[in-house]
Amino acid sequence: MALDLETTGFYPNRCAITEIGAVRVRSGRIVDQFQELINPLRPIPRQITALTGISDAMVADLDPIDEVLPRFIAWLASSDSGSVPEPIVGHNVSFDLRFLDYNTRHVAGSGFACTDYDTMQISRMLFPEHKHHRLADLIVRFDIAQNEEHRALSDAIQTQECFEWMRRYIAGHHDPAQLEWRPVPAKSATPILHQQLVVLR
Repeated sequence: MALDLETTGFYPNRCAITEIGAVRVRSGRIVDQFQELINPLRPIPRQITALTGISDAMVADLDPIDEVLPRFIAWLASSDSGSVPEPIVGHNVSFDLRFLDYNTRHVAGSGFACTDYDTMQISRMLFPEHKHHRLADLIVRFDIAQNEEHRALSDAIQTQECFEWMRRYIAGHHDPAQLEWRPVPAKSATPILHQQLVVLR
């Protein structure tokens, strides 16, 4: 499952989520998706509107996170993967997960638990010769698209495409014995486990 959020800023305790986008993937193919704009109950900074296109007028009559988040959590739980939560793929995914965890604690009273894979971390490990590893850089480098839209659903889809591209690259260019996924707990008390790619020397 690939995920992306749009927000009003960088800090979960001072900023708000304005959009959630996610796609469910089976055998490398998208089979379901979730997308909702969210009323942040505060003005959206002009620079954020310029970046994402999401304006105060677009979200003024929409539901706040208290109502949208339970729907998203229910969508996550509707997976056919059984009782085991699906791993989450994201780009610089710890940013998105901090917002989800902060809001889940307020809405549901418990942390947002998951295992994640970060396409930024994977790219840095596979291609250390490159200086930049933003989503905008990867989609051009991997010939996926020319522009990042900075909208949650389209960014989630592009993130998934980058993950699949790097998965195929690993299969074709690396000895599996030289790579290892290492679980790294989140720095906070959050029940999140980062799966980090390590190249063994």
